[in-house]
Amino acid sequence: MSRRARRGLIIIGLVLLPFVVGLLLTYQVIRVSFPTDMANSPAVGYQARPRINPPEGAVPIQGEAVIPGESPINPVPSDAVSLQRGKILYSIHCALCHGESGHGDGPLARYFARPPANLGGAQSGAEFDASEYLAILQGFGQMPSLTENLTVRERWDVINYTHVLSR
Repeated sequence: MSRRARRGLIIIGLVLLPFVVGLLLTYQVIRVSFPTDMANSPAVGYQARPRINPPEGAVPIQGEAVIPGESPINPVPSDAVSLQRGKILYSIHCALCHGESGHGDGPLARYFARPPANLGGAQSGAEFDASEYLAILQGFGQMPSLTENLTVRERWDVINYTHVLSR
């Protein structure tokens, strides 16, 4: 390679170096995002159409969680299967705040301004079941709604298990 060609390559390299460094910084350090139509596509699968919302007033497949104007009644019998499922779900979703025994003394209870409800007390019955169900469904105070975490059946299983805690 001649001296002139080598000098030309060096000059081209020096001219291109700032552009290459700039591109590396732009894509690796700054991480510029480039939105595309594919990332924001409403389709759910290959050549699938967007999902259609259900009609107004449609009832979910598993039934309405609460019928407006009525107090929810526990349709799940308190048998061994329900209590076992309720114990597992309670330990996952409730015990952190309400404690294993349901006295509101869970590991996270000290971080609340108002302590969690005592589920291990003597209160029980249809009225307490309805208020407990609505608290699980809608949340109460600092307690979040568990609608997305628990199905209708699972909510009643947890409530059946809280009866065991109150004994």
